[in-house]
Amino acid sequence: MAITFGQVKTWKAAPLGDAGDGLKADLRLLETSRDELEANGVAKSWTGAAADAARGHRDSLVADLSSHITGKQQMQKALYSAETEVETIERLVQGILDRAKTQEFTVSDDGTVTSTATPPTFKSRFEAEEWGNSRQTIAQELADDVTAALAKAAGVDMILTDAIPAGTDKDLDHTRDERGMVSPEVAERWAQLTDAERKAIIDQKIAELAEEYGVDVEDIVWDAQGSTNGYWSEDDHTVHLNPANVGDPDILHTVAHEMRHARQFEAIEDNNDFQFWWEDDPFDMHEEDGITEEQAEEWEENFDDYKSTDNGDSYDEYYNQPVEADARKSGREYLDNLTTEELDRLLKESK
Repeated sequence: MAITFGQVKTWKAAPLGDAGDGLKADLRLLETSRDELEANGVAKSWTGAAADAARGHRDSLVADLSSHITGKQQMQKALYSAETEVETIERLVQGILDRAKTQEFTVSDDGTVTSTATPPTFKSRFEAEEWGNSRQTIAQELADDVTAALAKAAGVDMILTDAIPAGTDKDLDHTRDERGMVSPEVAERWAQLTDAERKAIIDQKIAELAEEYGVDVEDIVWDAQGSTNGYWSEDDHTVHLNPANVGDPDILHTVAHEMRHARQFEAIEDNNDFQFWWEDDPFDMHEEDGITEEQAEEWEENFDDYKSTDNGDSYDEYYNQPVEADARKSGREYLDNLTTEELDRLLKESK
């Protein structure tokens, strides 16, 4: 769920710093306990199998403590980093509210900027237009500042989410392992973009992947709905995406995921293609990218017996079949390695 301006108005930096300080104190105690256990957990005079077992157990506990300490250190660093960012957000929000009040505007909790000023009496149409244009300019500037504040908030949210240690939240672990996660910088940059710019980036990425994969993409259709993030239609070579997801950079996992399905079909077709000995083998391009003939044959068998909950198959059967596991891997790797520079490049190339 997207962060709203109403929520951001309540954000305070101080509690984040206090939490970081609290973790700092906990860390000192944990580090002391770990070092004491490592040094004196098993008496040096002990010998034999029982002593070896005790030392093995001690080493396991020391390793667990070290892992726990590393997780807390990561979170402490994230809290201090988030504190600095939220201080900036506090200043941005206060500046927005102060200017809105001074200039006779209101900013609603959903970020909508509305003028509350009563228009004066004008001597000419020119004066009326000039006044109206000035009001529109101020409203747009306030709206841009709201966007900037919300973009920073998206970055803060990802800073803290990314710092949560593995094993703390099963759903988060699943997202990291299966879909991947963008960096705080990418989350902030995506939040700064308009929906039109986001769609332009998506169009450009699909075009580049289509060229790289040797796939013909006839159209990008924004009609996927509900729980469906998107899908590739082999029948008419179209990518279908859910417009409700365009504000979340996770949609780029869907883009890479569905284009990987397109390539799976292309690899199957090229693997089955007949050519004379003097002709180039179209499957060579796939092998150069690490796709084997055996893998293409496995994909073909999978698509011939594709598991879908719409056909009465279980979700696990759908989720774990080879073509889906492979497509998720492509989406995860793209999302995990995405940079703001790549977003800006795609946006520039789209124009």
